[in-house]
Amino acid sequence: MVALPFCIPEKRVKLLGILASPWRGRGLSDAAIDAALRRPIGWGKPGRAVEERVRPGESVCLVVSDQTRQTAADRVLPVLWRRLARRGVKASDGFVLVATGIHRPPDAAELRRILGADMQALFAGRIFCHDPDAADLVAVGRTRRGHEVRLNRRAVEADRLILIGSAAYHYHAGFGGGRKALVPGLADRATIAHTHSLTLDPRRDRIRPGVGIGRLAGNAVAGALLEAARLRPPDFIINTVLAPDGRLAGVFAGELDRAHRAACRLAARVARAEIAERADLVVADAGHVETWIQAHKALFNASRAVRARGRIVLLAPCREGLGNERFRYWITRPTLPALYRGLRRSPEVNGQTALSTRQRGARAILVTRLPARDRRDLGLRCAPTPAAAIGAALDDLGRAGIRRPTCYVMPEAIAVVPFAVRRRARGAP
Repeated sequence: MVALPFCIPEKRVKLLGILASPWRGRGLSDAAIDAALRRPIGWGKPGRAVEERVRPGESVCLVVSDQTRQTAADRVLPVLWRRLARRGVKASDGFVLVATGIHRPPDAAELRRILGADMQALFAGRIFCHDPDAADLVAVGRTRRGHEVRLNRRAVEADRLILIGSAAYHYHAGFGGGRKALVPGLADRATIAHTHSLTLDPRRDRIRPGVGIGRLAGNAVAGALLEAARLRPPDFIINTVLAPDGRLAGVFAGELDRAHRAACRLAARVARAEIAERADLVVADAGHVETWIQAHKALFNASRAVRARGRIVLLAPCREGLGNERFRYWITRPTLPALYRGLRRSPEVNGQTALSTRQRGARAILVTRLPARDRRDLGLRCAPTPAAAIGAALDDLGRAGIRRPTCYVMPEAIAVVPFAVRRRARGAP
């Protein structure tokens, strides 16, 4: 048996491998974070540390991700603030803005995890959460497609704007981090919907060509997000790269696009798992995710490693349920064409997650703690235990004539993304 949180019956499958992060680093120290802030990327003058862009007395908006993203902001913020304090910036000049997009705001315990206890105490009374429906959002300009972008007033009016986030694979935007802390993180609901609408082909029921995980060049969604963010560019960003276990693999500070791209290059090395072939069965663990909207990432990643007629066994507790009532609306649309039609009329990220769930869920057997109503609305086949789910998947494959199916195991399925690569034949040029 393989030493995992679940057992794989190796006599019944041909195990092709365990798809895990190839990163084997020890995790960065605070000194390494400080060094990254001392040597920002993409600025004209080498050796100019990040704090030199801030003058004492200026208001400083520190943007952090919400509870749905791991960023290690609690590690970065104390190091950054020490540098700013030495510059003469007072705590009363700074405030924290949580880039929630359309997510719910974090509670006090979640804020403590995001910021760390010391930073939460330092900025007590000056921590704000974005509201995409607020009446005082500020128009900052129009994109080339003619869409008016509206952003959080506090971010727009601050003297200095600093984005803190994490670069990681994103199934439509190519990579998270960078510009996504601003758009969609601090944007109005209409802007968020507009950028997500670019995911779909305008004429055919499919994803728009060029849109995909790990792609920035030629990706309409990635391009629109960057264009919108540049209408109110930050003074600098700090993007981390995390290993699946939460260790800090890298820190990149500097200009909005160039520092982000540098972070993306490391993120690809940390989270990419190359496979020579797809398997009949993928057993994937989504970890301790709280909602289906988060767990969907594991389903998406696992689907990249399974054959068209294969099976995915997905472990996803989802104690908070589906994650959003708008997702419930979309996932209960009667057919895929109905989903596409609805998304063209009213583009929403929850609808796109529902579309992806519907496309990939037919091959999945879910082990979860979702309530009965959520399981019913989700429409995925469920099993009570990993062993029962694996047994059901093997029975399905056996009925299809596959007596000893090939299998991958993905113990870090939320964070690790399989990529099929062609192996060059021995002796080939």
